[in-house]
Amino acid sequence: MTFGEEFYVRKLVRNILSRGYSISINDGEEWTIVDSRREETIMGALGTTEMDYLKMRDPLDYKALGTFMLIYGNDPEGDEVVSDHTDNRLCNTIWREVFGWPMEDQLDIAFG
Repeated sequence: MTFGEEFYVRKLVRNILSRGYSISINDGEEWTIVDSRREETIMGALGTTEMDYLKMRDPLDYKALGTFMLIYGNDPEGDEVVSDHTDNRLCNTIWREVFGWPMEDQLDIAFG
C-alpha cells in the first residue's frame, strides 16, 4: 500500500469507526478481521493482497451496512483506492466525506 493509499484508507476506516460501526476485512480469500473497532488492528490487516473488502456493521444488531472494495496499485496518490462500494445513502455519504467530491464528478472527469 502506497503512502497515498494508506492516507485515504485510514481516513475511510476512521470515518466508519467514528460513527460507531465495526469493520470486517476480507482479503479475497478469507475474513482476516471480523467486527473490529480497533483502528491499528484493521489497518494492519489491510493491503496484504492486491485487494480487500471492507464491510461495516452496526455492532448493536450486527446488521451489515455496506461494503467498500479496495484495490491497491491503481494510483500511488491513493485517490483511486476505493474501486467500488455499496450504493446506499450511508456509503455514498462516507465516500464523499473521505474523498471530498461526489462520485458523479469523478465519472464526468473520467468519461467526459
